[in-house]
Amino acid sequence: MKLNVCVMRRHAPNPHSCGNGGGLEIASKLEQTLAERGLSVPVERIACFGLCLKGPNVRLLPQGRFWHEVKPGDAEEIVAALPPCDS
Repeated sequence: MKLNVCVMRRHAPNPHSCGNGGGLEIASKLEQTLAERGLSVPVERIACFGLCLKGPNVRLLPQGRFWHEVKPGDAEEIVAALPPCDS
């Protein structure tokens, strides 16, 4: 299991992007929250999901669940929604 966070930054004429909306900060906050809970779920920064207008976007793999319009404060909720890790 891993979390993909889009960090793509776009510039005018299409400034809507996950990176412009705080993608890097969201990835860092997720890593911090996972570490605080002792969970070893990797957070991978990716270039684009193609869902810029719904971003910032986070995706859980391999399950495929998406979170849209994510803010750094959503990290706790996302981590709490993760399925249990196999030991």
